[in-house]
Amino acid sequence: MRAPRIMILGDSLASGMQDDYTWRWRLGEHYRRTDTAAEFVGPYSGTFSMYEDPVLLALVEGRSAPTGVEAANPMTGPYRDGTFAGRHCARPGWTAHAARGAVRDVVAAEQPDFLLIQLGFNDLAMVGPPEQALRDLGAVVSEARAAAPEVTVLVANVAGTSSWGNAWFRETLKDYNAKLPSALAAWSTPRSRVALVDVRSGFDPASDTYDAIHPNPGGELVMAAAFAEVLREFGVGRRPWSAPHDRPRDLPLTEPALAATPSRGGSVQLRWSRVRGASAYRVAMRDITLGERRALGPLPVLGDHWRARGLAPGHVYEFDVTPARGERLGRRSKPVRVLAGPSAPRPPRAR
Repeated sequence: MRAPRIMILGDSLASGMQDDYTWRWRLGEHYRRTDTAAEFVGPYSGTFSMYEDPVLLALVEGRSAPTGVEAANPMTGPYRDGTFAGRHCARPGWTAHAARGAVRDVVAAEQPDFLLIQLGFNDLAMVGPPEQALRDLGAVVSEARAAAPEVTVLVANVAGTSSWGNAWFRETLKDYNAKLPSALAAWSTPRSRVALVDVRSGFDPASDTYDAIHPNPGGELVMAAAFAEVLREFGVGRRPWSAPHDRPRDLPLTEPALAATPSRGGSVQLRWSRVRGASAYRVAMRDITLGERRALGPLPVLGDHWRARGLAPGHVYEFDVTPARGERLGRRSKPVRVLAGPSAPRPPRAR
């Protein structure tokens, strides 16, 4: 008997970011430890890497953001520990609304026995109300069945958030979760069963996330356990889920090495070493010539370089950069001072 083929279709909660374990990895490790045959399938192998993302690179470098296929992240980012024994179909920012147009081709190519879906948060944040999210999710199920009529579909409810968005949005998440079980029951058939994976009940957004949305190492275990137990009910694995003895901790955010290079046009190019576990960086600067205080930039930088623009020519500036993961800040780099170069010469005026 061949190993069951499992496809994970989801958003950033399922894809993970560079240096995450991900709950996918945890589920695969559970099957490896318990000698459970399972094959994870899909078009992608890695996590989301902000350093390789075409859109983020364009924003950091002040270029126009690419569109279409050129905007797609390659999803080849590293995992925290080793590699994921398989593949997946999860992307940050994905919605059921978008997935409904892509799932048929992916399922046709991979022919999974189980389709694990973790979508919904972005639909409710960006697309529409719970009713629309459920319609789009139903379309995802229908499109998957068109390519694999006997696929078993396991759908996670939304894990929630402790502080992201406003109170109305958080109530919308609860409303969606309340309506989801009856929708799944209506979609289920004897040939292609659909079942709920109750991630929310065991998940505490306050302690199981690093930014009020995305799971930290402890939250990844909660999600993996929820999927593992439902899969066991459907015959994948005989042994119940068992978590590691020691609760995993977040990676320490170490000190990056920073370099600064002045350029013409009153700008300075900053580059720093990548810090494992960082989901962004905070750049601070001050004008030494004017005696200004250090000021932290208003927005995080999702990458390993950034150009400071609009500097006063001939002024000395001091920069430093701090790795961040959500609201948690790591060790600040050693400050670097640089003399801002001259402004770009103005073009000659037409006579």
